[in-house]
Amino acid sequence: MKVAAIQAEPVWWDLRAGIAKAISLIKEAASNGAELVGFPESFIPGYPMAIWAQPFDPDFLAKFQKNCLSVQSEEFKEILGATKEAGIWVVLGFCEIDGGSMYASQTIINSEGVLVLHRRKLKATGQERTIWGDAPADSLQSAVKGPGRVTIGTLNCWEHLQPLLRYHHYSLGVQVHVACWPFCDSVADGAPPHFSSDAQIIQAKFAALEGQMFVISSTQLLSPKNAELCRLKGTGKWEMPMGGGFAAIYAPDGTQLTQTIAPNQEGILYADLDLDATKKAKLVADPVGHYSRPDLLSVTVHTRPKPLVSYDPEEGRDYTLIGRLQQG
Repeated sequence: MKVAAIQAEPVWWDLRAGIAKAISLIKEAASNGAELVGFPESFIPGYPMAIWAQPFDPDFLAKFQKNCLSVQSEEFKEILGATKEAGIWVVLGFCEIDGGSMYASQTIINSEGVLVLHRRKLKATGQERTIWGDAPADSLQSAVKGPGRVTIGTLNCWEHLQPLLRYHHYSLGVQVHVACWPFCDSVADGAPPHFSSDAQIIQAKFAALEGQMFVISSTQLLSPKNAELCRLKGTGKWEMPMGGGFAAIYAPDGTQLTQTIAPNQEGILYADLDLDATKKAKLVADPVGHYSRPDLLSVTVHTRPKPLVSYDPEEGRDYTLIGRLQQG
């Protein structure tokens, strides 16, 4: 099975151009024989790193929101159509607009151009909470049967730092996992340790090792010419002078299968996966199987989403204003 990891710069705050670039990358990956391609977090319309670097900015965020992607839009249908035409499976990370709210979302689209999974980041991280909402319970569904009946799954960024979520994710039988990231420079280049590419690489490699699964780690990058457009010019550690890319593909034993490309270099990384490697890794340690103790430790999962509005069914009472008036 041939898979692909994207390392590319978004078309910042431009929905139409972002759609075009995503489609171009999908076609390129397919033309090179990939059956599955993974995109970074919030690739459309780009990750708003400025929320970490400066105070709340309504003007910037309103522009950002206007260029977010709705799964019910014509633009999203274009992506579905392009995916079908390319005949490839796609894991797309984007900022979703739904009504007046935004979410860090991921979709899995099959090679027939059908949306087979839609989920949102369970908990926005740090400053992301000022703009992004939390996911409903059905976003715990993070894996589907992919090409050749291989189970593929995906998580966003620091969802990889949530142990219970990771455990649940592994329990879905994931064999090929897509980890979606923004851009992050290394500690050596001045990035804060928690927000460095070093830390995110550790998370991706550990997920591969702990879950005995292949990991496609896809990242954004930021070119210096766009630092001002992204409201990061002069912010020092947030400006990403080296680009911030760190894409790679990892084996179930944590080893890297792809060459390391420069953090400021756009590209698509490819690897041919031997799925037997997941079986061999699980012979030693399967945390949701023989290497677990469910009689001692367990996780409770609630997967039914709560409606925004619900009504008390008691006595069939009508709680609308007219209904209350009629009931006296």
